Amino acid sequence: MELGDKIRELRNQKGMTLHELSKKSEVSMSLLSMVERNISAPTVKTLNKVVKALETSISDLYREMEGPKDSDDGTEVVSVIHQRDRRKLVLGHERADAHYELLTPDYRKKLQIMYIHFPVGKNKGDFLSHEGEECGIVLEGKLKAYVGDRTCVLEQGDCIYLDSSVPHKWENLGRIEVRAIWINTPATF
Repeated sequence: MELGDKIRELRNQKGMTLHELSKKSEVSMSLLSMVERNISAPTVKTLNKVVKALETSISDLYREMEGPKDSDDGTEVVSVIHQRDRRKLVLGHERADAHYELLTPDYRKKLQIMYIHFPVGKNKGDFLSHEGEECGIVLEGKLKAYVGDRTCVLEQGDCIYLDSSVPHKWENLGRIEVRAIWINTPATF
């Protein structure tokens, strides 16, 4: 099941029309329609508005898409995620583009680790804030961090820690793709 299919399913379960979801989420009907038909990927900001209107969270949305696990409580004690099996999150950004690969096994965990690619000249769109904490390390490239009223530049090997409730966004300042490992708690996606 794809993201748009799950959003449509949740909307229908709640007995909401596309128009009602549009009004409640403040997202245009045309964009919602394209997202539900998997024609367009929502931005993180848009997805946050939609899940709030549907009274769920991004992590719960992806968790439901994944389905049940084999163990009794839906978790596994040890997981190995081979590179070829990483879950890729496709989220669009109005002025941005970033590719996320989950390094943690599923959406049920409290901790989420992602391998993120920020293409040259791209940024993470609008400021976002959410519950939790996050920490990242730049593996390659040059990343500008905007956190509240502070900015800093991170280069290869540099780390950043922040309270995720403070509005933040990122920008690739370099001539090569930025590659970074990012850790969020609780899981954001």
